[in-house]
Amino acid sequence: MNLHLLYLDFLRTALALLMLTYGSYKDLKTRKIHDLAWIIPAATGLIFDVYEMFLGTLSLRQLIYSVGFMVILGLILGFFKLFGGADLLAFIALAFIHPKAPVYLAMNWGWTPPFFAFTLLSNIAIAGIVSPFITLFRNIRTKTGGADIFERQRDASLLRKIGLAFTAANVNLDDVKGPPFEYPLENPVDGTVSLRPDIWDDDEAIKSFNTLKSRGVKRTWVSSTLPYLVVMTIGYVMSVMFGDVLLWIFLLLM
Repeated sequence: MNLHLLYLDFLRTALALLMLTYGSYKDLKTRKIHDLAWIIPAATGLIFDVYEMFLGTLSLRQLIYSVGFMVILGLILGFFKLFGGADLLAFIALAFIHPKAPVYLAMNWGWTPPFFAFTLLSNIAIAGIVSPFITLFRNIRTKTGGADIFERQRDASLLRKIGLAFTAANVNLDDVKGPPFEYPLENPVDGTVSLRPDIWDDDEAIKSFNTLKSRGVKRTWVSSTLPYLVVMTIGYVMSVMFGDVLLWIFLLLM
């Protein structure tokens, strides 16, 4: 084991954790993060990359593949409005910081993931699975507290009610935070509920909440914008601690 590369990978990990921790904090507090929070770590990661290319332990092809994969993935997800610009920049910054798996993974597990960008993606996806169950628990707690969460959706199908329970929160309208933290799912006129919020028009969201209040509605369904950077941080920690968790799960099931 090359101790020089080991120390360098520890620096990479510390840099990524600092970036993601700060990003998660800002994401939870304001949902707004300055681009410098990604640009500076990415530039630092690029300096590490150039140094490793000089040493011959990283190829230009590895760097291009890693960054290219994250850029293409981010653009596709952004096109479908599944996440915003900060998430895309965080993915790209991670690709510059970790274009390949840290060498200490081989020390711990005897092998390293061949394409670390995909490992990051799959582990972040696994971390995101927890979110719907947190939402479900929140709705169950509201229901057991005596609230009639389906009061305005009694005619909705069982499948739609289950979908709402996992993806949306039934809250007291007076307690709604509004954009950029919560967006309405309920049509203020007929009470129908969409499972996909419009998170791109804050003015329209505020107007919908105000209309619901004017109609005397007490409780409504909202979509809480997912602090995706928190999920990304958890997925990153899983990646640098265990490698490809999806592969571990597959091996355990074999």
